[in-house]
Amino acid sequence: MITEIVMCAAIITAPTCVANSPDALDWKGYEPSLYQGQHYHSKWAQVRKCIMHRESRSNYRARSSISTAAGAYQFLDSQWRISLTHMMIQESRATKDGLIQEIKALRNKPIQAWNRYYQDRAFYTAWDNGRGAKHWNQTRHGC
Repeated sequence: MITEIVMCAAIITAPTCVANSPDALDWKGYEPSLYQGQHYHSKWAQVRKCIMHRESRSNYRARSSISTAAGAYQFLDSQWRISLTHMMIQESRATKDGLIQEIKALRNKPIQAWNRYYQDRAFYTAWDNGRGAKHWNQTRHGC
């Protein structure tokens, strides 16, 4: 993967390359976050892993049978899809990562259809260096 990123980065920005990499299309199982942007910090990796496991058994395509909760982090699709894309677009504008149009397109896709990169990015954006921990109050204790 690193070689692909280096080769790709010569042509386009690294976040664009990672967001469209084959690894981003791997839907199951825990892996280190593909997202490494402004909201990412490695100190939250274990918390992220625990939340993912508790929410979806680390399945990016997971869907709740009793609500609109979707994806690896079980965001309520009906409430979060537009908000998450709005927050990610703010970061894209600030960092000029070249992903604004791709992020806007996510508004037309259920969260469980977002690839690994975008779901990880959504988690770290909502987690907001721990300030968003309340969104996982039911599952994060003990993580």
